[in-house]
Amino acid sequence: MIGTTNQTILAPFRPLRWQFAPFRDKAPTVLLTGSAGGGKSRTAGEKAHGYCLKYPDSMGLMLRKTRNSMTNSTVLFMARAIIAGDKRVKHYPSKLRFEYDNGSILAYGGMANEEQREQIRSIGQDGSVDIAWMEEATRFTEDDYQEVIARMRGKSAPWRQIILTTNPGPPQHWINQRLIQGGEARTYYSKAADNTYNPADYQVKLDGLTGIMRLRLRDGLWVQAEGAVYDIFDPALHVIDQGDLPEFKSRFRAIDFGYTNAFVCQWWGVDYDGRMYLYREIYHTQRTVKVHADKIKAVGAGESYSTTVCDHDAEDRATLAENGIMNVAAKKAVSPGLQAVTERLKVAGDGKPRLFIVRGALVEPDLALDTKSAPISTEAEFPGYVWPKGVDGKPVKEAPVKVNDHGMDTLRYAVMYLDWNVEAAGETVNVGLSAYKPKRRSRLRGQYHGHNGQSHRGAGRRHPSDDRGPGQGGDR
Repeated sequence: MIGTTNQTILAPFRPLRWQFAPFRDKAPTVLLTGSAGGGKSRTAGEKAHGYCLKYPDSMGLMLRKTRNSMTNSTVLFMARAIIAGDKRVKHYPSKLRFEYDNGSILAYGGMANEEQREQIRSIGQDGSVDIAWMEEATRFTEDDYQEVIARMRGKSAPWRQIILTTNPGPPQHWINQRLIQGGEARTYYSKAADNTYNPADYQVKLDGLTGIMRLRLRDGLWVQAEGAVYDIFDPALHVIDQGDLPEFKSRFRAIDFGYTNAFVCQWWGVDYDGRMYLYREIYHTQRTVKVHADKIKAVGAGESYSTTVCDHDAEDRATLAENGIMNVAAKKAVSPGLQAVTERLKVAGDGKPRLFIVRGALVEPDLALDTKSAPISTEAEFPGYVWPKGVDGKPVKEAPVKVNDHGMDTLRYAVMYLDWNVEAAGETVNVGLSAYKPKRRSRLRGQYHGHNGQSHRGAGRRHPSDDRGPGQGGDR
C-alpha cells in the first residue's frame, strides 16, 4: 500500500496489470487463484489494508487454517511488506490484531479447532466483519467458509467482501465446485510469468516441475492426476500444523529402505480415538542405513515406541538392530494395504479423517531430490501416486506405478501395522472392508497360529530382531 509518513513513501504498491481489476472489484466474494508466484497474496493484503485505511472503524479479518501458520507467515508478510512501519497502524500481537488510528481493526486467526473458531466469532463489538481474507484457501473446509459468511454484516463501508487466495487443488474441491464452477465468486487468475517482481530463476524452477504439481503450480489448473490412487487425499483435511497435535496414546515408526532411491522413516503418533499422525519424517537419498540409524536415534531421543516396522531387506534390518533399533517385518500385501489407507483417509462420522500428516514433519530436505523437482516427503508423493494406464488409456487398478512411491509404501506399512496388528486390535480385524481373520502370532518363539488354531514354524529363516514383539523397541 502507498502509505506516507511525513511525505515519505513507506511501502509502494505498483500493481501488475492483472491486479488492477480484483483490487477494484466490490463483489461479495473474490477468488484469486492461478499459478504459484503470481501475486495473489500481495493483492489481497494490499486490498485489506487499503480498506481499513479508507473506511474508519471498519473490521478486517485475515485467516489461515491454523493460527500458527497465520502468525508465522501472513502476519509477517503484512507487517513487513505492506504496512511496513506506517505509523497510522500499530500491531498488538497479544490481541492478534493491527489497530489503525482511524478506529479500524485488522484481526487475524485460524479455524483449526473450536477455540480458534470462537476467537473469530468474538472479534469486534458484535462479531461482525467488513472485509475478510482467507489465505491458502484450499486448506479450509466449506463449513469454514460458511462460518465467515455468517460474520459478514459490518456497516462501516457501503460494501463487504470475502477474498480467497489459493493455488489450485483437485477439481472436486469445494472451491472449484462452488465458487468457480458454481459462479459464486468473481474469479481472477494469476501467472507467475507475468510477475516481474519474482526472482529471475523462479519461472525456471516452475518449468522444471512435472506431473500434477506442474499442472497446478505452473499452469494454474484445477486438476487431479488421472488415475490417482488416493484421489480422496485433500491437504485441507489431512494436513495439520504441529501446534494442533493431540496427546498421543502410543508412538511407532515405519521404514522403507533405500539409497539411490529415498530411504524413508516415518514417526507415527496414535491418539486416544485411534487416529494416526505422521509427525516426523526422514526422506533422504545417498546415505547408508548406519547413518540413518544414528539420525533416527538422535531426532527421536527421549521418545518411546511400541515398535518399528520395516521393509523386508534382511541385511538392512540387521544393521538397524545392530545399532539399537529393534524392528519387525512389515505386512506388505499391496491391495489390502491400499484399501486400508483409503479407509483411514475417508472422513468419519465426526467430520474428521483417521489419518493426518503434520505440516513441517520433514527433518531435513534432500536438496538433490529438490533440485530434480522430485518429491521430498510423503505428502509430496500423493498427487503423483497413480494407477498405470491400459491400452485404452484408462487406469488399470491392479498395482500403482512404481515411481516416487517410497513414502507411499512406508505409509502402507504403518497403516497395516496399526489396523491389522492382531495383538493391538484383537483376533478379528476389520478395516472397513470385509472382516479379515489373520494368522495370529504366538508368543512362543518362531511359532504362528493358523486359522485352525494349530501352531507351525515359519518356513524361512527368521531375522534375529523378530523375537522382539511390540513394545520392545531397543532405543527408547
